[in-house]
Amino acid sequence: MQKWFRWVLVAILVPAFFLSAPQGAEAARDSLVIATENEPPSLTTVEHDSLASVFMNLLTYNGLIRITQDTLEPVPDLAASYTVSGTEWTFKLKEGVLFHDGQALTASDVVASLLWAKTFPSSVNYTGKIAKVEELDPLTVKITTNGLYAGLLYDLGYHFNFIVPKKLIDSKNNFNTNPIGTGPYKFVKWSRGDSLEFVKNDKYFDKKLMPSIDKVIWRFIPEGTSRTIALEAGEVDFIYEVETTDIPRLKDNPDVKVTEVTSVVNWFLSLNKDVKPYDDVNFRQALSAGIDREAIVAAALNGFGTPNSAAVPKGFKGFTDKNSVGYDPEKAKAHLKDWGGDPSKVTVPIICSNETKVRVATVIQENLSKLGIKVDIVTMDLASYLDKTGKGDYESAIVSWSPSNIVTYIQRYHSRRRASNPGSLNDKEIDARVEKIESTLDEAERLALVESTVELLNGLSPQPSLYQDIIFRAYNKDLEGVVPSATGYINFNEVRWAK
Repeated sequence: MQKWFRWVLVAILVPAFFLSAPQGAEAARDSLVIATENEPPSLTTVEHDSLASVFMNLLTYNGLIRITQDTLEPVPDLAASYTVSGTEWTFKLKEGVLFHDGQALTASDVVASLLWAKTFPSSVNYTGKIAKVEELDPLTVKITTNGLYAGLLYDLGYHFNFIVPKKLIDSKNNFNTNPIGTGPYKFVKWSRGDSLEFVKNDKYFDKKLMPSIDKVIWRFIPEGTSRTIALEAGEVDFIYEVETTDIPRLKDNPDVKVTEVTSVVNWFLSLNKDVKPYDDVNFRQALSAGIDREAIVAAALNGFGTPNSAAVPKGFKGFTDKNSVGYDPEKAKAHLKDWGGDPSKVTVPIICSNETKVRVATVIQENLSKLGIKVDIVTMDLASYLDKTGKGDYESAIVSWSPSNIVTYIQRYHSRRRASNPGSLNDKEIDARVEKIESTLDEAERLALVESTVELLNGLSPQPSLYQDIIFRAYNKDLEGVVPSATGYINFNEVRWAK
């Protein structure tokens, strides 16, 4: 080949190479694009109890306590240390912590945040045991609980109790459009119906957990296979909710990593016990015995799940499935006979907010039709679904819940939660047992009480459990530090691009 031709060829191909390479390929390593199924209903800490919103809260806020991703243990976060004496808990704050707007964190911010959270009815599950919050000095806070309470640290690690600036509470700042916290990322922009954008907080107080990725973008892609295609095309780097039918395909892709963890996310049929016949234990037992959980996992989840008929999730200390009402059509008919009503006159409307819930409800519909019970599947968007379930404006719904400990899960059955959770019971014995568990600080004694209470709850079928997720996350093979939690959360400030 003549020399002049080689130079012409180079002159043509080199520019063509750079033009054909992905534009901003290097810059992409400064950002992380995450595909998620649902747009969050709120960016506040207090006006939701939505998993989609919690994802965002974990980027922008901190609490006195955080729950570790791997062991689900409560450890100090904004708190440097704490001591407890009976009902009094004293927390020393870390020095030099700054909010995103440059204000320094003080005890007055903690006091204001915790008392503010108590004013929201939806927070009662995590603030109800806090009787008093006091500032002892600029970096010291004392919390007094209503009696001995074993669950305070876990409650303080939940989003309702995350800390915001007192000045912004007093000025009635709209935290939905201006979410100011101390978290590893700062809010930039919310393009409704499309995406949310966050940027690294360079002044984050925890240097060990300082993000290495400058920008995090959440894209809302409701349809599962569309999320898969976006990952394969390089349009997103991470899928939060992986479509189960696409898992084999993603596992075979050398450019994609797929991780999985057996979760404590429990899916159940929430029944409004203020509506007949769901208030009748025999009818609830009939529903529970009539539902084929193995079929749900096979048909709705492509086998990627664990059937569960107990009142709490497997995986927690204190779990037992003794006395639980699992699939048994003949027992279901016997329970209906004990109920004494006419099943052909009952219609169970199950509300669903996504395609997986619809698939689950379809199996239940087929199962219960064999008992003469009609099921209507009612679909709606997530915002409408959360509004109805939050207000208790439903008869039945496919619901999931994933607290970080079994005490919090059992508390949902106490009658004091009926206002915000019509799936709770109104049972004096259960109430007394839950209160005893809450006030028992010795772990071995508390777990023994938990197990006997779960056994009792199992027989009452308060909210027939269906299954637990196997949580899958799919992402670019060059991402490191991905630690999926059994609760479903991920600390994205610990995720980094390989060098």
